[in-house]
Amino acid sequence: MAITVTFDSNVWEILADEQKLTTAEPVYRDIVRLITSGTIKPYFFEGLATMETVQRKDRKTHIGNYKSGFSMSVDGEEVYRSEGSGTPIVSEYLKRTVPKALKMGFRFTRFPRIGAPMLNIPENYWAPDKKYEIGERQKRTFACSTFIEQLGSGKGSLMNQLDLGQGGVVQRTNSDAKLSDKKYASEVGEWVDGDALAANYGYGIDYFCTNDRASGAGASSIFYADNLQKLQEKFPVNVISPEELLLKLSVNGA
Repeated sequence: MAITVTFDSNVWEILADEQKLTTAEPVYRDIVRLITSGTIKPYFFEGLATMETVQRKDRKTHIGNYKSGFSMSVDGEEVYRSEGSGTPIVSEYLKRTVPKALKMGFRFTRFPRIGAPMLNIPENYWAPDKKYEIGERQKRTFACSTFIEQLGSGKGSLMNQLDLGQGGVVQRTNSDAKLSDKKYASEVGEWVDGDALAANYGYGIDYFCTNDRASGAGASSIFYADNLQKLQEKFPVNVISPEELLLKLSVNGA
């Protein structure tokens, strides 16, 4: 039976990009072999194409101006629809690389935040609800993300950095006067990390493979050793490096 692994952007891009793979350490080619053989079932998080794809210099403006879409129905018939801001324009790099990853077998995990942007892709490219039915998966995801935010990590780190005020992240972003575009962009990256881990737990995926060890992120990062230890004690997301993943599979005879 295949093991399931969510790969962070700093790993999956190497696996799916032939140029990066050619010059990478042998561990990545070994992981590709294990994916190709069916030993590893690979996943990645939707945030890479709904949030991280926005250029860092534009993230504060993008979120500050974000409008969620909604529809209204009467007696089962849609009478009004607003598309809102929709999904941001995907970078040229992702346009080239994501299809290669999907062809390898990668599937997107998702976080059901109300009003958040969601990829418009065929259903078969989403991770299936195998271990838990959708309602249970969503409960698990939100429980994990709430804990991450209570640690002051993930989305919680961004909210703590913004000027105090009423409303959600869009309203508080609009009213913020202290957070630079550069710092805001970094906080969005922390938000995506937290949501990716929460989704990983929600689906019951075996491991989360990353090279992130909170270098430069400080104590607000969910990958900061103390934060990660607290998270894993309550919600075992099973964070692992590529080398550790390969070693674990080698020990188990893969």
